[in-house]
Amino acid sequence: MTALFDQGFFVRVPAWHGLGIVLDEYPGRDEAMRLAGHDFKVIERPVDIPGVHTYNRAYGFKALIKSGDGTVLNVTKSSYEIIQNETAYDVADLLYDQGFQFETGITLDGGKTCAITLALNEPIVIPGDNSVTVPYGCLSWAHDGSGSLRVRSGTIRQVCANTVAASEAEGKNLGTDFTFRHTKNVMERIDDARNAVRGVRADLDVFRVAMERLCEIEVSPEQRDMFVSTIIGDKGGLLSTSETVTTRVKGNVEAERAKINALFFGPTIPEAHRLTGYGLFQAGGEYFDHLRQARSENSYVKRTLLATNPAKANLVKTIREVVAA
Repeated sequence: MTALFDQGFFVRVPAWHGLGIVLDEYPGRDEAMRLAGHDFKVIERPVDIPGVHTYNRAYGFKALIKSGDGTVLNVTKSSYEIIQNETAYDVADLLYDQGFQFETGITLDGGKTCAITLALNEPIVIPGDNSVTVPYGCLSWAHDGSGSLRVRSGTIRQVCANTVAASEAEGKNLGTDFTFRHTKNVMERIDDARNAVRGVRADLDVFRVAMERLCEIEVSPEQRDMFVSTIIGDKGGLLSTSETVTTRVKGNVEAERAKINALFFGPTIPEAHRLTGYGLFQAGGEYFDHLRQARSENSYVKRTLLATNPAKANLVKTIREVVAA
């Protein structure tokens, strides 16, 4: 099936592949599990290998079977600890209690991979910015040995195998990913992680406050130019004016500078923030994620989802240093 999709639901906005059920309202836990196809248990069975006259048991191994239809999800070592779907929803309930609601739920590849997305019921709105940020709490887990139960906050709505992978990579990159491995102490780990999961909403509030403070920082056109020069690696404009720098390098520097300057008069940065710290932050993030030259499509994907860019992580610091200079 398209994108390994078996079953799922999506609130109000259909998935790109057009499959699954589209709901008008957010479901509760039981309905979400049923519509997502997560209302099954993983059952352990011994592994018997047929011989000439009898079966030989493969000691030290077990088969993981999907209840209901008997699908074989995995054959793994006996030490592998099952994380049932109900356990994932117990963790999701911690987000639900913070104001998140079940946005999507999907089953992929015959039940081998499951994922749910919860949307914050109060989108983040920044003064002077008409766009709305809807943060997500995302969970994904596998029953085929390919992955652990992973919980994270992010901006990617999980609707297929590719978006699940992208969401997991985003959580790792942002540092919001919390992983529960299939080991004997997994339930203890989940108990220990409750405070971390409860802190997702608090982290979003911190982000909102930080952005509001950037909105209050006014910058001059000269300071904005200094910011642009700094993030493209031409602090002080030295590369642009140096006689020892080749014409090709100067041309590349000016091309990167033009990309960022164009953002301040484009649709992604509100007019009210063309000369504020928030506007600089938006421009810097968009540049590092989407506009900076990439050698290939593969390196672009790694940059936006996998690699941690120190310059991008230090954008707020850079903005304050430019304003204070």
